[in-house]
Amino acid sequence: MKPRGLTLVEMLLAMAISLALMVAMIATFQSGQRLFLSALDAVALSDFQYRVPRELVQRITASNLEQIEPGQNTFQVGTAFDPNHRFRLTPEGYPDWQGKTIYRLSQGQLLQREPWEKNPRALLNQLTLASLEFKNQAYLLRLQTDYQGYTRSYRGEVAIWAAPVN
Repeated sequence: MKPRGLTLVEMLLAMAISLALMVAMIATFQSGQRLFLSALDAVALSDFQYRVPRELVQRITASNLEQIEPGQNTFQVGTAFDPNHRFRLTPEGYPDWQGKTIYRLSQGQLLQREPWEKNPRALLNQLTLASLEFKNQAYLLRLQTDYQGYTRSYRGEVAIWAAPVN
């Protein structure tokens, strides 16, 4: 028996089915990419609105007045965290100060440098202001952003009061 090849109709049908499958795969990948980029924007905005400001407030609250240096776009806060990120206490139960953590705004990034680190690390991007002001025996932390994300844009400010315990 002579081997039989594909007819033109069979070849066109196979191409049409392949094309339909490729279109469906591309649409699925694009949908997944949109969801991924949307999730990246949600994490960035959550960091700006919740995680980073609360972390800074905890650091300010744990410090005493002498260890905080307020400023516009640069400020310092005392830290009792060691290089292993554990909060250190003296035998008397007071914080064992390791030095000062420096926060500064540079080219839209809020950078944090712990006393034992040589290079700062970025906490937030696309900031326009990062300030710590002393008012009424407490500190006002203000962060402003003009966020241009992958799927959304956001312009806003977070302002939180923090008072050191001592």
